[in-house]
Amino acid sequence: MKFAQLNPGIVRRAIALYLDHAWPEQGARGPTLDLDKVLAAPGLKELLECFEASCDMTGHLERYTLRLGNLSYPFMKFVVQEHLIHGEYFFSVDTHDNLDIRPSHPDYSQWESLKGRNRALKAKIEAAWHAEGLPTNEDLYHLMAKLAQVETEGSKQRRILVVDDEAPIALGIAECLRARGYVVELASDGREALDAIARRPPDLVLLDFEMPELDGETVLSRMRADARTANVPVLMATAAEIDLTRLTRVSGFLRKPYPRQVLFEMIGRLMEPGSSDADEVDDGNPGRRGG
Repeated sequence: MKFAQLNPGIVRRAIALYLDHAWPEQGARGPTLDLDKVLAAPGLKELLECFEASCDMTGHLERYTLRLGNLSYPFMKFVVQEHLIHGEYFFSVDTHDNLDIRPSHPDYSQWESLKGRNRALKAKIEAAWHAEGLPTNEDLYHLMAKLAQVETEGSKQRRILVVDDEAPIALGIAECLRARGYVVELASDGREALDAIARRPPDLVLLDFEMPELDGETVLSRMRADARTANVPVLMATAAEIDLTRLTRVSGFLRKPYPRQVLFEMIGRLMEPGSSDADEVDDGNPGRRGG
């Protein structure tokens, strides 16, 4: 949805639907949010000033987050952002599952269960938005598919594995990469990714950091421990704040949201003959922008 079409009524309706699903108990609401101020904002500018604002690595794509939480977890967020396509805004739910709780932690099983409930709640909220015609990642996919029809290039005969549990985003990226001549395979979580890699190592992996089953860090570690995939370029993408020193030999890093042109440029650079995955590329750390 274009920014000019993004009026306060649309954003407030998205918030209302979020709250209906995340806080179904009468009167229950987020622990820290001043909802009255958000809902009473007279215009879009004033409403977005209630959000935390940031921008992408190029300083152009905007991301606004509002921590609304849910009954079980206070950190879940409502997100309004440009992603992949400049000038188009989409609503999504950030489950904020990037806390560093490892399998050795005594609460690990409970944490995994909570993440599963958060993912299910995210899906319900985003489906409710889509049903009411609000802009979601489903719309992003359809726009990416249209762009793929005109942004075409010759066959490259290089294989890319796209790993992301956000199916519309993964499908949209795959459409555009195929239009550019790449052979693309998809995986929706870490286990699927490792199975696909075991069957046939790709020439490059576009890997989301936050995923169910096995996260991107685990997938990367196992790839680097396998002689067949130790040197396969891995481009990591995430909206979370992560410690890059934990990512052994990641070839490139994309902070969400990012423009599709940056994605294509980084893939092209890593696919060039003689390119090495030994040098970590940090294109994250976006600057802050006010609402």
